[in-house]
Parts: sequence; structure tokens; C-alpha cells
Amino acid sequence: MFNNNLRKYRSENNLTQLGLAKLTDISPSDISSIETGRIIPYPGWRRRIAEALELPEEAVFPGFKEARTGSQTG
Repeated sequence: MFNNNLRKYRSENNLTQLGLAKLTDISPSDISSIETGRIIPYPGWRRRIAEALELPEEAVFPGFKEARTGSQTG
């Protein structure tokens, strides 16, 4: 399971999953799966989410190592 702070920061920004999905062009079901740790987000998704929340990527996805995703891009 992949741990992250996405739900915390999304809620602090008064965003719904649908709202964040619209800002990032990532489906609401994928946002939900990222929040619950069911999927590991692509590097491009991490970047877009962090930018939408106006936070550093490391704050939303602490300790995430690029090597964990291999060659995935998003």
C-alpha cells in the first residue's frame, strides 16, 4: 500500500475528488485510488496534483522514490 497525504491536503483546500480531478485531468476514481493507496501515481500525476494543491510534491507524497515506479510516466 502506498501512503500519501493527498486526502489531507485536498480536504484542507476544500476540494472534492471531482474538483481535484477536473484541475488535474485525472479521473475521480483514480484520485480515490491514489488517496487510499490502491495505486501508485505516475510521476506526471504526482506533479499535476502537487501543482493543483500549490504544494511541493514531497509534501503530498513524502518519501516517494522515483525508482518505485520504474519507467511509468503520466
